[in-house]
Amino acid sequence: MKRLVAVTALVLIAATTAPVDVALREELHQAASAADLPRFESALDRAHAAIDTMKLGKRRDEFRRVILAAEDIDRVWTFAMKARDGMFYDDERLPFFYDHLANRYPDYPKFIAEYRVIDRSGLPQYPTRETRDFLLRKLENTGHASP
Repeated sequence: MKRLVAVTALVLIAATTAPVDVALREELHQAASAADLPRFESALDRAHAAIDTMKLGKRRDEFRRVILAAEDIDRVWTFAMKARDGMFYDDERLPFFYDHLANRYPDYPKFIAEYRVIDRSGLPQYPTRETRDFLLRKLENTGHASP
């Protein structure tokens, strides 16, 4: 029993001493996975503040990529929540967002092509949900902790 208590205490200490970038990355992922936009935005605000306290280097660079992916998630998610028909975005309602994503994530155009629809005027419409899912996968695969 004492051994179990000691192991539990060590796990709790390790969890509470995890680097802030790792903890915030996990919080961003959990909030996005739980579809909790207020929690996600709060974690993103804390991430913006935390990066300013980090030393220059690989770990900070990786955390910056996490923040950039989270900002993209926030932009499309906020649009989806606030737009009258937020199921799709286009170049008129989110100017240059498709180009931004295509430049930052070269695999995005190929991924989203399957889900894109063209409206009656010929304007491509891109689904916000699939875009958010794509970006969440980028968040998951970005910014692994450095030793």
